[in-house]
Amino acid sequence: MICAAVLIFLGLVVVWQPERVWSNAQQLYNKWMILTMILEKIERFYVDEKHPDELLKDAIDGMLFGLDPHSVYLTAGQYKDYSKKYDGYYGFGLKYCRIDSVLVVTSLVENGPADLAGIRIGDRILKIAGMRISDIAGGSVENYLSARSEKLISMAIQRPPQGERISLELAKRQIVDKSIPVSFMIRDAVGYIKLSYFTDATPQELDAALTKLTGAGMTRLIVDLRDNGGGAFDSGIAVADRFIPRGRLIVYTKGRAPHSSEQFVSTLPEKTMPLVVLVNESTASDAEIVSGALQDWDRGLIVGRRTYGKALVQTEYTFQDESVLMLTTARYYTPLGRLIQKEYQENNAGKVNHKSVEPQKYKTPKGRIVYGGGGIQPDVVLKKADKIVPKGLQPLYSNDVNIFFNFADKYVISHADIMFTHDVELFVREFRVSENMWQQFKQYVHQTPVSLAESIMEANSIFLKDELKVEIAGRLWGDRGRFMAVSENDSEVQACLKYFEQASALIK
Repeated sequence: MICAAVLIFLGLVVVWQPERVWSNAQQLYNKWMILTMILEKIERFYVDEKHPDELLKDAIDGMLFGLDPHSVYLTAGQYKDYSKKYDGYYGFGLKYCRIDSVLVVTSLVENGPADLAGIRIGDRILKIAGMRISDIAGGSVENYLSARSEKLISMAIQRPPQGERISLELAKRQIVDKSIPVSFMIRDAVGYIKLSYFTDATPQELDAALTKLTGAGMTRLIVDLRDNGGGAFDSGIAVADRFIPRGRLIVYTKGRAPHSSEQFVSTLPEKTMPLVVLVNESTASDAEIVSGALQDWDRGLIVGRRTYGKALVQTEYTFQDESVLMLTTARYYTPLGRLIQKEYQENNAGKVNHKSVEPQKYKTPKGRIVYGGGGIQPDVVLKKADKIVPKGLQPLYSNDVNIFFNFADKYVISHADIMFTHDVELFVREFRVSENMWQQFKQYVHQTPVSLAESIMEANSIFLKDELKVEIAGRLWGDRGRFMAVSENDSEVQACLKYFEQASALIK
């Protein structure tokens, strides 16, 4: 069948453009026949038995190796794993931590099956499908929660602090994590939105976040695009469209095929508040499109570090076995014509090394100088400030102990007043670890298998108190509380607050 298809293709080529491409087509056919014979010889005579699918996958990978690093072939299974982030997963919309013989719920997806069934953060799952958690191996728990074979699952729940027992039957469905995990007022009049990646739902999530924050008095905004690797291209365009005046170019693409060269223009009225966009070396693809467009039109101040420099249009070609070829068919350019994609080269190990190139200068409509040459160079560069666990505290982070979460769980259960705290933003701004709590934590650590001198804990008390605040917030409000508490102590987020005067000057 393959050979027949190639012969038909060659026949059509000869009819359409006989003089120009017959030689190339003939060479392609000859090489194809050689490849087929090589695969057949290996399959029949190689010293070790090789599965044909494995040989073909290696051959395809070898062919793509000479292209860019982002043109890849994914088996059906690999593509399914790749898509989970954007298409979601099957389950109940809850996260958990295994403690002793129970599962403690640590976070819930808003309006997911678990949330709608009335499960709360901190609930203990004692049984799944009639089986005690202590009788289920660790890896098998996830199968019960996500397997498609059973849509309805019974759960036995215990709710602290009273120990109330609850029996529930939950229906699984497709769950998509929010691309905007958190948005809140980080200071009076200053809103903060964390945008983790782009999905089809991102524009609607952004509109909801902006409406909520505007209602809370927001007049200035921080958009955090750190570690955002992109996602749905149209959603990236839609996000930029919210902030750029109507009728202006957001991005354009150029490729070899006629349909791969396009222009994308803003269509919505802009939101004119001062805007600071936080980026880093892992900000890529659609997040770079947004950053580049805002910078080119003097619409937002870009703060952080030069972005990754991945601006290749990936076209997905799906085959009959549900495997997928993700092929680069065009490149992105900012409105001023800056190429976002960094130049790259392969080393002997096959890994990508970005080449250093001389940055080209471009001038924005307001006369500001911005730079091309790959990635988006921020207007304000921040020194990298990785959070490093101080020496001597590493034993506290053992996965087998979960000291911070366990302490936070016990503390919240034993302090009824904090359990009924409803204002997460007020908590994040005002909560401080008291001396009494600090003493309780040190005593708790001494009761665990972790051996840690009190002098080490005292020397790192500020760091440890910040960790405790994050876990208390997480125990009360799940991932949303953790994100908010981490942002409050994030030096890069706090640095953004200093640059709103410059951001305001851009839109005057």
